Amino acid sequence: MNWPSPRVALARRRRTARARPGAEPGPFAPLSIPVFRALWLAEFAGDMGNWMHTVGAQWVIVGHANAVLLAALVVAAARMPVLVLSVPIGAIADFVDRRWLLLAAQSFQTLVGVALAVTSLLGRLSPTALLVYTLLLGLGSALSMVAFQALVPQLVAPPLLHSAVALAQVNLNIARVLGPVLGGLLVALAGPSAVFVLDALSYLVFVIVLCFYKIPGRPARSRPAVRRALVEGMDFVRRSMLVRRIMVHSLLIGIPSSAVWALLPSVSTLRLGVDATGYGLLLAAAGTGSIFGALLLPRMRRRASDSTGLVLGSVASVGALGALGLVKDVIGAAIALYVFGIAWMVMQTPLAATMALTTPDPIRGRVLALFQTVRMGSQSAGAVAWGLAATDLGLVTALVFAAVIMALAALVALCLPVGPRRRTAGWPPVASD
Repeated sequence: MNWPSPRVALARRRRTARARPGAEPGPFAPLSIPVFRALWLAEFAGDMGNWMHTVGAQWVIVGHANAVLLAALVVAAARMPVLVLSVPIGAIADFVDRRWLLLAAQSFQTLVGVALAVTSLLGRLSPTALLVYTLLLGLGSALSMVAFQALVPQLVAPPLLHSAVALAQVNLNIARVLGPVLGGLLVALAGPSAVFVLDALSYLVFVIVLCFYKIPGRPARSRPAVRRALVEGMDFVRRSMLVRRIMVHSLLIGIPSSAVWALLPSVSTLRLGVDATGYGLLLAAAGTGSIFGALLLPRMRRRASDSTGLVLGSVASVGALGALGLVKDVIGAAIALYVFGIAWMVMQTPLAATMALTTPDPIRGRVLALFQTVRMGSQSAGAVAWGLAATDLGLVTALVFAAVIMALAALVALCLPVGPRRRTAGWPPVASD
């Protein structure tokens, strides 16, 4: 079948959006664009590998001394490169071909994944080595994340961007449903090495897709000095009240939310007494909730503003965090995680989509990199903090404290809205590139 070129497909989507200005795109509309669909599927393979890696990595260290802290450090190691390097990576993404940046990042992750799998197969994977490999994979993830998020607005028309961002989250959360289950089964049947082998292969899928699909290009731009390029992105953030508020909300919801991913391995083994398969099923409950949240988003956006969704998601997360700390059975924990998954999607997707829509393309990579620094950095720092808190104060106290901080985030969301409090046509504003 002869597919239309990416540029022609994008032009068609824009004409359709202009022809039906009042229509709200469906949640799967961006998948009608072939290049977006191919990259979406490749991203799914990578996300599957990442979640399988998470199960395998955390199960490697769960039997060691200080397992609670080590599990939290694994989460932090995966996210720390985003905190440290995403801003300069964002500057690179604004002045080089984003396709080549993605290709380099995915190739690097493939090599690191192969090295991790070989080390595990040889029986030499210590907790220290695992943390180093996870940190290197996080570096590749930082490169990919910034480049891919800056690339998506090139692939879809503005009316489809909320759906495209939500689909990226759906992608992640379908992987969160299937990856941990498959990872848990593989760990139980063949050990963590099998998981690491499949993780390495998952990055190769993205490399193959990037080699065979053309990405819409951008006008050539002069490359200023690195320092000036970084200052330009920070200056835009400083001048935009909307962008600053998005950053604040991402920070405030990221810190307490990180308690779920950092402490769930310890909750599942120490409080609930489940094995690797049960841990995977608990992660799958959160992923299922996120998928339902993504399907719910278009309907919510027709009836409520993004600010209202942020408040409601924060309040729901308070209940989910508190319940996860107090329940003692697997079903109760799964319900809490399901609710948390819905709330996470309702909070995060509008923030990310609004950030991309309101940022001009020439500086989009840098601004989105700053956004990711705040979002992922808060989760990295939070993961370490919750690991230390659980070690000193206990799991229940740490999760209840996380719920209290999320309640403060809900209060801030009520006082500092991101846009009109009522649903308004034409919101958010689209940047002129």
